[in-house]
Amino acid sequence: MTTMTSQIAMDVHEAAHHAAVLVDCSRLGVLVFTGATRLDLIDRMSTQKVKQLQPGEGAATILTTDIGRMVDRIILYAHSDKVYALTGEDNSDAVARYLMRFVFFLDDFHIEDISAATAVLGLYGPEAKDKLAAAGLPEVDLPLHHWRPVEIAGVAASLHRTDPINGDGYFIICAAADKETLWQRLVASGLVVAGADDFEFLRVEAGWPRFGREIGGDYIPLEANLWDDVSFNKGCYTGQEIIARMESRGRIAKRLVRLRPAEPIAAGAEVTAAGKKAGTITSAAVGPHGPVALAYVKTAVLEANSPLAAADTPLEITP
Repeated sequence: MTTMTSQIAMDVHEAAHHAAVLVDCSRLGVLVFTGATRLDLIDRMSTQKVKQLQPGEGAATILTTDIGRMVDRIILYAHSDKVYALTGEDNSDAVARYLMRFVFFLDDFHIEDISAATAVLGLYGPEAKDKLAAAGLPEVDLPLHHWRPVEIAGVAASLHRTDPINGDGYFIICAAADKETLWQRLVASGLVVAGADDFEFLRVEAGWPRFGREIGGDYIPLEANLWDDVSFNKGCYTGQEIIARMESRGRIAKRLVRLRPAEPIAAGAEVTAAGKKAGTITSAAVGPHGPVALAYVKTAVLEANSPLAAADTPLEITP
């Protein structure tokens, strides 16, 4: 795990909280699933109820191992004859290979990786809707993860409602060849560009988990606060028994929390309580008002309200 600490510029921070920012999210993987059993396979392999998704609808679901650990969180977008899936950053190939291990003889399921030919642009902030209207998209009231085809500056694309950061969130997905045209149109609408470090701070500040940091094989979805991505009445899926047991017994070994360190710290640092290991810092960043971090911390320590530290740096838990 890298120990890099991301920083954010003041103007980007202000725009993210009071207007909206534009982020290049094109490192997200993009897969296309086709075949008659395309949704059946994802349904039996992941946490959310997705078999009945209709064109224009979408859902976030989590691929889990047989012991409930996260492989990746993917977002599905249903079309009439296919399903698009966004994976974690640079993880499309691994997700495709993982799924193909579970394709049975009678399955009609095929995968195409179109990540290299696809661009994903993210818009976040309380005025994201207004900026989209200024760019030529006045009708953007979609339910979470639903989508619709759009045209901007003569470019065919798709608009997707996504997980909000600072109030709202959208993806615009287009061909990589059209990315620059759309980017310039969106910047002209008044969006402030947030670079990779800028967005990393916003993500950590918001407490949102990321593949390779908080989403991975060491953690269970409920520990990452991804309860909305888990169905508890859909029936069997890989890892279901472990996750259902945790939910029914109310026993979660650790939980992802947001922290305000007294001074900058690095991802990978050990969290301690009363001199004993209590967790691990998974992400860290620095902003205009000081450092922020995410960490998995033992539930027993959290329930006891024990003071936390990392390398002698006091850590304050934020709601």
